[in-house]
Amino acid sequence: MRLIMYYQPVVSMRDGVASCQGVIGFEALIRMAHPQRGILTPAVFAEALDHPRLARRIGCFVLDAVLAQGEQWHRDGLPLRMSMNISARHLLDPEFLNDLRTVLAAHPDIAPEMCEIEVTESAPMLDFPRAQETLLVCNDLGLRIALDDFGTGSASLSYLQKLPAQTIKVDQSFVRNILNDPRDFAIVAGVMTTANMLGLDVIAEGVETIGHLQLLETLECHAMQGYLFAKPMPASEVPAWVNNFNHLDYRSNSSTTAQNSAEYNE
Repeated sequence: MRLIMYYQPVVSMRDGVASCQGVIGFEALIRMAHPQRGILTPAVFAEALDHPRLARRIGCFVLDAVLAQGEQWHRDGLPLRMSMNISARHLLDPEFLNDLRTVLAAHPDIAPEMCEIEVTESAPMLDFPRAQETLLVCNDLGLRIALDDFGTGSASLSYLQKLPAQTIKVDQSFVRNILNDPRDFAIVAGVMTTANMLGLDVIAEGVETIGHLQLLETLECHAMQGYLFAKPMPASEVPAWVNNFNHLDYRSNSSTTAQNSAEYNE
């Protein structure tokens, strides 16, 4: 068994986006390659990801693997933003910033500005002062910060004022139901309004149909991620996918729906 990284695109529906044909970047998602069971999602090995003896080792593997891949893509002419998930335990580890500086120094061909650390909104609450200080240093190093799974924790919107984040990722559990549940629509609309007033970027996760896309655009949410565009894929498939992607394709066929839009675990 070994750990590998899969990548899911984050796209923009805006015209004139300075990216690869509307592709903002990719979120790196960890997987386990099992010799008998195939590729396994984190749902199978979730306990290991935040285990006291494993969290830092796994976190260092993720940092190095993602920056190495991003560095290669940048060399190949694909200037993609690389987003990586960091566990609460690794984020709060006294060695985290040293680990981060080490991996940035090892991969100088990708600018820190093209790297994004994703943390769940609940992670900083375990030790807010340390988390806040650590994330501020990440910003000082040039990295972006994204609050992942936003809306699922107990943090209030005022929490956004205290953390040095540039991006909010609205959890897929809200986005998937915005077409049918007025409460979920209201939550997403409220997050969008607050984020816009604070000057934060918003990415909607779990976008599975053209209906989701169109409704999100009425809320001025133009950055999206989900099965409508692509499932997480191995790194070898990314260049061809980027070359074939064009956000205008999603304007021309309003009946397009995502394939295999059943619930999944990232």
